[in-house]
Amino acid sequence: MRSPAPHYHHEHPSRWLPWPPMLLVLLLASILPELVLTLADQGVVGPPYLRLLAYQLGAFQPDLLTGQGLQVYAAQPVVMFLSYSVIHTGLLHLAGNMAALLYLGRLTLERRSGRGLWGLYLVATTGAAVMFTLVGPPHATMVGASGALFGLLGAWAVDSGLLSPKGPMAAPRPLIQFLNLLACAGALILFDIAGRVLLGTPVAWQAHTGGFLSGALFALILPHDRRPARAPTSD
Repeated sequence: MRSPAPHYHHEHPSRWLPWPPMLLVLLLASILPELVLTLADQGVVGPPYLRLLAYQLGAFQPDLLTGQGLQVYAAQPVVMFLSYSVIHTGLLHLAGNMAALLYLGRLTLERRSGRGLWGLYLVATTGAAVMFTLVGPPHATMVGASGALFGLLGAWAVDSGLLSPKGPMAAPRPLIQFLNLLACAGALILFDIAGRVLLGTPVAWQAHTGGFLSGALFALILPHDRRPARAPTSD
């Protein structure tokens, strides 16, 4: 009796590539600026005020949208909606965000293409800034990639079926999905507030919430077209 032909399991590249190219670009976009700024802080490269200059040029400043802030260049009110996400407050801030990006980015690539990851990241980054503008503290500035990371989390919650179960037996329940979305956003806000009380570090919960909602809406409007890789089966 002949043995059955072997089954070959083809995994998505993000499962086995240590650094998926599209994800690597996002990582480097944040890592390289902070490395330069840290070296400048230590007097190794550039002027010692380079970090302050980076904040002035790239941080998100809602006051620039109302004419109350100091605008350095013409396109700054537009560019800052994206540039703030590649600037961090130090290596510790960077390390936490990049660890989350590596984990959530690979989860996203299980169901979406590299371009889909970029599109989601840009939408969440912008959505986080918009929410910070609407309900953030007055005369505040913001830096960091965490708003975009919450967007990846929001999209994953939808793509995985946590917020929008899919299947032949699942009836469309947009109201229930929306309420679940709000409940998850509320939990994230409470987590941020707890972190601020326990650690004494300010967090832009408004941006986190805006990023989460933007990512979830992105996933609802543009459903993923891939299934996560499964373990090989035998007959």
